[in-house]
Amino acid sequence: MADIHRMADDAQEAVRDAADQASDKVREFGDKAGETFRKASDKVNQSAKDGLKTARQFAQTAQKYVEDSGIGDVDVREIVNREPWIALGVAFAAGFVVAQIMRRMSK
Repeated sequence: MADIHRMADDAQEAVRDAADQASDKVREFGDKAGETFRKASDKVNQSAKDGLKTARQFAQTAQKYVEDSGIGDVDVREIVNREPWIALGVAFAAGFVVAQIMRRMSK
C-alpha cells in the first residue's frame, strides 16, 4: 500500500513538474511575442513619425515656394470663373497624379 501512495506521489510530482515546465514555456513564448510586438510597434511608430516629418518639410518648402514666387497672389476663383475647363483639367490631372502615387505606395 505504501508503494501505491509513493507511486501516486511520484506521479503527482511528475505532473506538477511537467505543468511547471509547460507554464514556463508558455510564459517565455508570451514574453518573446510581447517583445516582438513592441519592436514592431516601435518601428511602425518611427516610420509614421518620419513620414509626418517629411510631409511637414514638404509643406514648408511648398509654402516658401508659393510665397517667394508670387503664386499666392493669384486669384484662383477668377481663373476658374474665366476658364472652367482649364480648372477641371488641372483638377483631373492632379487627382490622377495623386492616385498613381497612392497606388505605388500601397504595393
